[in-house]
Amino acid sequence: MKPQKYSIFTLTDSKYFLFTEVFLKSLFSKLNLELIEKVYVCDQGLEPQQRKFVESFDKVEIVNPVEKIEGQTGLVWDKVWLEKVGSKTQNLLKLVNENPEPIVMIDIDSMFIKDFYDLLDFEKDIQIAHRPLQDPSYIASFVSINKKTCIEFIEDWIRNISRISKIPYETKALALTLNELNHSNFQVGQLPVEQIHFYDQEQYVDTNDTRIAHFKGWTGSMSKVFGSKEDFESRTFTRGYRERLKEYIDVSGYIGE
Repeated sequence: MKPQKYSIFTLTDSKYFLFTEVFLKSLFSKLNLELIEKVYVCDQGLEPQQRKFVESFDKVEIVNPVEKIEGQTGLVWDKVWLEKVGSKTQNLLKLVNENPEPIVMIDIDSMFIKDFYDLLDFEKDIQIAHRPLQDPSYIASFVSINKKTCIEFIEDWIRNISRISKIPYETKALALTLNELNHSNFQVGQLPVEQIHFYDQEQYVDTNDTRIAHFKGWTGSMSKVFGSKEDFESRTFTRGYRERLKEYIDVSGYIGE
């Protein structure tokens, strides 16, 4: 029997291009491409040359957003970017409706360390990065939609985003949707966040058998100009990823060492 193929979905814009470059270069370096059907990249504001770069990768398909969010992002987690992030679930729903294969949604501010295919369990309806010691205990940065039974779940998730008044809207709405589920009829797989989508220090990557590094925004990056060299450095170098990043970008060309 042939192994089940899957696709990857992410969303980006012009301000996130440096993260996009790392995401795509590491993906095509570390993952088994024979198991990947498509890499869907939702374009929420790429420049023409940036779009051309994204399209240069095999299996990458740029998708136009269900709703185009106008405006440029200023600071990390500002209103415009929150709207763009919030649109991910709408675009995910469209892709799941239109395509037969499982689709894994991963935040663009990520770097692939090694393949994660062995962690996917297609018997589960959905698999989500899980952090039991935090609230919410699930994080929306890594969500694997394994079955069509997830369509109703995603629709509920989208509705619940509008009910959330404090950031992070997407993750809190995900937790709310999970709490409303009848788990006996819907199987949720928990993927340890430190293994699947780790956002702490690089020194723990080998111990955790981490598959994807997540350069998520944190308190120290909130005052940075979104997508700037300072923003990128505060989320990557301060976590200890300088050497690993050199495999994909000319670090000195982006950030003064």
